[in-house]
Amino acid sequence: RDQTSSSLASRVEMAPPPEASDPAYVSGAATLRSAKHTARYSKARKDDPGPVAPRGALPAEVMETSVISYDRSVHDLAPAVARLLKRAGPAVGSWPDPDRCGDLEDFVVPAQSLRDSKAGSCDEAQAHLADMVAADESRGGLLQSFDAFVCERVLPELKRRLAACGALANEHEPVRFWYQRPPTLRLQPGPSTRFVRAHADADYGHQHGELNFWMPLTCQSKTKTTMWLESEAGAGDYSPLDIAVGQVAMFHGTSRRHHVPANPTSSTRTSIDFRVGVEGYFDPGWSMKGTRADHSRREARL
Repeated sequence: RDQTSSSLASRVEMAPPPEASDPAYVSGAATLRSAKHTARYSKARKDDPGPVAPRGALPAEVMETSVISYDRSVHDLAPAVARLLKRAGPAVGSWPDPDRCGDLEDFVVPAQSLRDSKAGSCDEAQAHLADMVAADESRGGLLQSFDAFVCERVLPELKRRLAACGALANEHEPVRFWYQRPPTLRLQPGPSTRFVRAHADADYGHQHGELNFWMPLTCQSKTKTTMWLESEAGAGDYSPLDIAVGQVAMFHGTSRRHHVPANPTSSTRTSIDFRVGVEGYFDPGWSMKGTRADHSRREARL
């Protein structure tokens, strides 16, 4: 989804990248992400009937973009991310000031680790970060904190919304969800001229029966950048997600295009994102032909 990736959305209007003073990142990817997922064209795709969704499309009320607040004293993932990054090694990055080790905005990603995949550096650093996140199962680690956040805050809120619009008989009716695990950790350093192009996640094999969740872990006031999202599929009317640390945005990224401008500051933007599939609308057994290293899922019944 970075600038180096092809996307039909390059033909639509986006927010112009802000001017970066003395950019340190002028080539390669805009972000370092903890995912190996890729999607390439496959001839077999034209004969693929697609996912089976017995209940059809998600209710429009559920697909509306909304913001969920959470108690940071209970569900703060930033410390677990900082502990992981301390162990990640020089290819992922480091803190230049040992006294400020742990402030995610001060984490520095090496420019060579974002170089185009032809040079190998980005692929190697990305794969290493993905392996680190996937293995962080220890008590107090990122995945344990993430599971608690999803199961105690996100899924109950999503179930409440399904019941409110009539998709469930009531909040006591059991429903299954499939949430992406591990989530994707993204590091966007600056000053940079690189940006994430507008795209809809359907282009990369994601289903219409799932919802996106985007969780900033750094202050927008420091990084001067955030995700931009269109109001409905194909509208092209991008506006910024003005949310703070302690909030997570829920939106239908499969159909609604979104992008992230370049980071004009010396502070690193850090975020976590993941997707949740809903029973009856999502097919856990389907995978788009041509995708590799699809995101793994964990089933939860609520």
